[in-house]
Amino acid sequence: MDLEQHLQGLRKFEIECVREWFRPSMRVLEIGGGSGYQASLITSYGCEVFSIDLDERADSEKTYFDVKTYDGQNIPFADESFDLVFSSNVLEHVESPVALFEEIRRVLKPKGTMIHILPSATWRFWTSVTHYIYLLKCLLRGRVERMGKEAKCSFQDIVRERTVFALVKQILIAGPHGVYPNAISELYYFSQFRWLAFLKKNGFDLCTICKHGLFYTGYGLFSSLSIATRKKMSGFMGSSCHIFVVRVGLE
Repeated sequence: MDLEQHLQGLRKFEIECVREWFRPSMRVLEIGGGSGYQASLITSYGCEVFSIDLDERADSEKTYFDVKTYDGQNIPFADESFDLVFSSNVLEHVESPVALFEEIRRVLKPKGTMIHILPSATWRFWTSVTHYIYLLKCLLRGRVERMGKEAKCSFQDIVRERTVFALVKQILIAGPHGVYPNAISELYYFSQFRWLAFLKKNGFDLCTICKHGLFYTGYGLFSSLSIATRKKMSGFMGSSCHIFVVRVGLE
């Protein structure tokens, strides 16, 4: 199984975890749509789906849905346009999440639902641990290959683009995944209680919170492991994501 298939398997599992919240004829906005793979799955549930993302996709990336480009600040839709707003592994990359939440509240209908799937502190811990396994794998293959939107590149490319100090730092210390200072701080920023407090502070009331019950790391290691095996692993190694379902104005 290649990296793209591995990632699609994870994303399909995520959507299946929240399938009950997507009802036919709902107007759904996906933020951070990427290739549109998850939007295509939500569409198959009978929803009217709109997907937006920054203009960061490679021209060669395969697309599954018409994902519209936006500026990352202003959601290009009218007030109260959507029944549900969805994102997967996006909020940790947003530099101004408070401003984004204001826009989400604007485009959501009264008592509309918002679903965010977010990396957990468990994911952060095991991704840091497997950083060194990943580096060994890169040395053996002679190239860098990460999950997500990062392109493949060789060690020669990294050496040309970075100083020796920066290269040594990358080797010895796992870097941050999102916009936070470092990997250690992300153990706090990715914790369940921090995400929950942040969502409540920004005007959303909790409907439900759960672990999605799957184990994986940020490096796509052992991508051949089945979903069933990853479910079992999450029982003793922890779940890699939390699912937050919240609404506006539940009082």
